[in-house]
Amino acid sequence: MNSGTAQEVWSGVVRLPAAAGWLWMLGADGTLDSADHPLFPAIREAGGEPQAVAVDLSGVREMSGSAARALAACAVELGRRDIRLMVAAPSEPAARALAVDGAADSGLIVLPAAHDLLTTCVPDLPEPSWDGTPAAPAPEPVLDAQSREEVERLRGKVRDLQAKVRTHPLIAQAQGVLTERYRLRDSRAAFKLLQSASQQHNVKLRTLAAAVLNAPRPGTGAARWFPDRVRTRPPRLPALPQVNEDSANRSAVISAVLHQTLQISETSMGNVQLADRYSGGLRIEKHQGLNEEFLDYFDVVGEDGTSCALAARNGTRVTVTDVATDPVFSEEARYKILQAGSRAAHSTPLTTARGICLGMVSSHHERPHQLLAPAQARALDRIGDQAGRWLAWHQRTVVLDALEHLHGLATGG
Repeated sequence: MNSGTAQEVWSGVVRLPAAAGWLWMLGADGTLDSADHPLFPAIREAGGEPQAVAVDLSGVREMSGSAARALAACAVELGRRDIRLMVAAPSEPAARALAVDGAADSGLIVLPAAHDLLTTCVPDLPEPSWDGTPAAPAPEPVLDAQSREEVERLRGKVRDLQAKVRTHPLIAQAQGVLTERYRLRDSRAAFKLLQSASQQHNVKLRTLAAAVLNAPRPGTGAARWFPDRVRTRPPRLPALPQVNEDSANRSAVISAVLHQTLQISETSMGNVQLADRYSGGLRIEKHQGLNEEFLDYFDVVGEDGTSCALAARNGTRVTVTDVATDPVFSEEARYKILQAGSRAAHSTPLTTARGICLGMVSSHHERPHQLLAPAQARALDRIGDQAGRWLAWHQRTVVLDALEHLHGLATGG
């Protein structure tokens, strides 16, 4: 998933309504000046069995005749595999080049707007009904303001207790490792080390405990845990203008990722998940506009049964245009998402420079068939790229700073 320069190609998966399959979305910005542009091998190498490959050329400022002919050749090649090649929302320069040099008999389909992709692949686009609608719940008792506050307080307390139950085994393991490694008198002393380093470097206790378990053991008698480590400055975050790059912490960056994603996607429902090595899935870290049942059920997401799991597996953004019918969801997951009021969703991975998924940001929409405009898709991909690189920096810098601090306290260094 890339974006930003003329020689980069961004990609995404669009799940079609009515379980009609999926589109492989590609796009390029800037100048398409030759048949050697990386867009063309990306088109030809479309994997799986998509209904079509769709190319967004809305950001192309200049397109040569050789590039237009290469696109037509791609259409012929995909046609032999019974895959249609469609161009969505071409810019004026791209449309001119295609009109002159895009061979009419190549099978290339040119569509004026991105949303036309859906109507071309699923002509009727019926308003789907959800036949799993639950029975109407019994009316809740009317509560006064004080009682409502008490109910919310108790719900919050239950969530906190549930979180502690999930986190306790991980922290207990880290305490055991530290007690043995530094010959501490008991696990309480180990917990104080974790707590002190967590507070000093603003790193969550769970994150620090996981780092203790996963980081290589420091050398025996070593004054420093990571003696050869070079500390670098954080990567820039121009896609998150509300973040102060010089003083940002993980919580501020994650909050900004969700805020900016919801603003771009024009919705009020969404969540950010982070990869959790301990649980082996994606864990919800931040959310807005989603009900308690959704948050409880999707607290940790595994490798299957959801669009965010698919996006994490493929390392590219996934758009679900109809939650009610898309086979990517397990039936129970579908039920919980629909209960929360979501009929369409966009899941964008937060990836490192090497394409490793460190998290996911998802926006949810009340209406089905919500396809992103090309500019929205590019903006979300920029967030995913930049936030993923920042999270990778945080793991190898701030979290390791906290481990180094812990080591110093334990060894008297």
